[in-house]
Amino acid sequence: MIVMKVLMLWVLSILLAGLPPSLGAASPRLEYESSWIGNSYPGGQRWVPQDIDHIFVTADGTVYSNVHWEEGGGNVTAFKDGEVLGPARRTHGWGNQAGYAVAANDRYLYIAGRMNNEGGGLKDPDTWPPKGFDWIGVSRRHRSDIQKGVPFPGGKGGKGDTLPRAFLVVDEVPAGSEPGERRLHNITGLWATKERLYVSCPYDGTIKVFDAESMAQLDEWSVEHPGVLAMDRGGVLWTLLEPGGASPQEIIALNPRTGERTGPTIRLQEGGDAKAICFAADGCLLVADAGPAQQIHIYDFSSGESPRLAGTFGAHGGIYAHPAGRFGDLRFNMPAGVASDAEGNIYVAHRGSTGGGSTVLESYTAKGRLNWRLLGLHFVDMADVDPESDTEVFTKEERFMMDYSKPPGHQWSYEGYTVHPFRYPQDPRLHIWSAGAWVRRIDGRRFLFVNDMNAQHLQVYRFDAYSGDETAIPSGLFAGRPIRNGKGWPPHQPGEGEWIWRDRDGNGAFDPREYDRNDGRDAPSYQGWWVDDTGTVWQATQTNGIRRFRMQGLDEHGNPVWDYASMTVFDHPREFKEVRRLRYDPAKDVMVLGGTAAENTNQHWKPMGPVIARYDNWSGPDRALRWKIVTPYQKGSTGHHSCEPMGFDVAGEYLFVPYTGASREMGFSTGHIEVFRLNDGGSVGHMEPAEEIGEIGLQDIRECLRAYRRANGEYLVFLEEDYRAKILLYRWMPQAMQAVGAGG
Repeated sequence: MIVMKVLMLWVLSILLAGLPPSLGAASPRLEYESSWIGNSYPGGQRWVPQDIDHIFVTADGTVYSNVHWEEGGGNVTAFKDGEVLGPARRTHGWGNQAGYAVAANDRYLYIAGRMNNEGGGLKDPDTWPPKGFDWIGVSRRHRSDIQKGVPFPGGKGGKGDTLPRAFLVVDEVPAGSEPGERRLHNITGLWATKERLYVSCPYDGTIKVFDAESMAQLDEWSVEHPGVLAMDRGGVLWTLLEPGGASPQEIIALNPRTGERTGPTIRLQEGGDAKAICFAADGCLLVADAGPAQQIHIYDFSSGESPRLAGTFGAHGGIYAHPAGRFGDLRFNMPAGVASDAEGNIYVAHRGSTGGGSTVLESYTAKGRLNWRLLGLHFVDMADVDPESDTEVFTKEERFMMDYSKPPGHQWSYEGYTVHPFRYPQDPRLHIWSAGAWVRRIDGRRFLFVNDMNAQHLQVYRFDAYSGDETAIPSGLFAGRPIRNGKGWPPHQPGEGEWIWRDRDGNGAFDPREYDRNDGRDAPSYQGWWVDDTGTVWQATQTNGIRRFRMQGLDEHGNPVWDYASMTVFDHPREFKEVRRLRYDPAKDVMVLGGTAAENTNQHWKPMGPVIARYDNWSGPDRALRWKIVTPYQKGSTGHHSCEPMGFDVAGEYLFVPYTGASREMGFSTGHIEVFRLNDGGSVGHMEPAEEIGEIGLQDIRECLRAYRRANGEYLVFLEEDYRAKILLYRWMPQAMQAVGAGG
């Protein structure tokens, strides 16, 4: 009897395993490894912030950063000896935002920032500005504990996630009314002595002076376009004038008591783009240049006459020197901050990226030997594996090498940066906020396909195999309608309708007669793309069918050719109200679609919807629905509380579904991925981040997950992770393969 009962339970478990999951059904947690790429830390307790706009370094080598946007709230972070000490916190939240400058004296840390009222929703006159206005100002913290504010008379703050009476209102300005570059409508420079705090305000052409202890205003000087501030050993205050003032840029000296100009004016080299200044221990002035030189310029004051350009620090051209894009020591990529400690060590923060996620923070000896380096390279990004080399991983901008034998978080190394803004200024990544990548091999050549957050464009890049460069050369672009960005990019585009651009002359620029139009009509609404292994591009329109752009071969410059004349449209499948994602296997003629049905729709506007279906013989006359499932989701969950499928990807024998967020009701944490069998749609299990990785951010990219099956049977599953400036990586060996061994 017992044997019969056990046998019946065993049969029942097999039958249930093949059934589509019910809404909110629990699945077993799989055995896998949690890892990540792009950040020096896992993120649970510490992480390197995603970008750095400015740094300040104390005599003992403690580094403080500031950045106007950092998803995880690490805008202001302290570093020492190559370690993250921790964030200041309360610099990123509702009505509270950090900025572009940071400074310290012996007692306090001063943080430039901005307070707003979230469109009038936050109401407290002692914490937030009145409706219609923002406060530009400075938060004061204890140097001994930068998470603690230092109150002062008239200081603002106390409600919400703000520190009581620790925010100095420097100016009240109209909310959202500042035209032009965002940086120039905030504080761009801070310097603090024991007695005084100096604040650069380019938006009204002043440097304002405050008492460093009472925070009462002492003075205001008229200075056109003041920027970063630094004080030399003699107590003279210097400021780098922001672009829009002198051309070329100038660095001027000011009397710290009166604000009058004193001493020489340093006129920087024509064509440069200075971002930061500091004085080194030997008295020399260091200037970070993000122009074509990509170097630190060194000005010597020892002659007693006008400062002279005495040398440079770093490779000329930085990361764009030959071989272009190759990452390495002294190869700077858009240096944004430079500083020096009492020992003469030089600190450089560079932030070369096209859409956030860019931190490279380095310390060098004065002779150029690397002391340490920290990386925080990702924001709104996704990774993919080169199909011919599973040790090479690409994102929208970077190339990494993988060593799978190393422990989690140490398997990646940053090798190359694929954007070249000086050689290819019309690169779409410089003009479209891009988000994630697919790598394909077509006729043996490697191509990079880049998405954007809301899947409105598909970018195509080729590589020059003979140059040795890392640069991805603009090759093609799909646009469903004209791009209206107010900047005239791309040039020569059709005035109406969808188009495909191809770099017909091989120069990487958008030239006349390089656009293929579709009779002046906009594309139907869509948000799903796929590039199959043959280079054929698929587009899932929401209600107007599935479009196929068959790749017509490579042109003389190695660009793939697609056109509207060869486009095929497959009828909208009746199983769906809207189709939002797709995957197609040309070898098996299998199509997998994801989207909504009348009774099962998406809860928030961005996610895919819970319905997934597999079709066999997709392109033939005998197309057949193999299976259809409704994946778990929480009904009524919206906005930041949405917990539903964002999309899916297919690799090997499995289908991987990422979720937008967490759900207490469903027992899902952030970073949750459900796994299903591709054969029958049955549930296999789920993955979630390890404890050291902790909470991760909400999924923002339409294509937020990429799965890849290695030759040894192991699955690599990459997941978007904006919260702590990295990309999550799950490594999973299905049970059937574990007996064989995962290999290297």
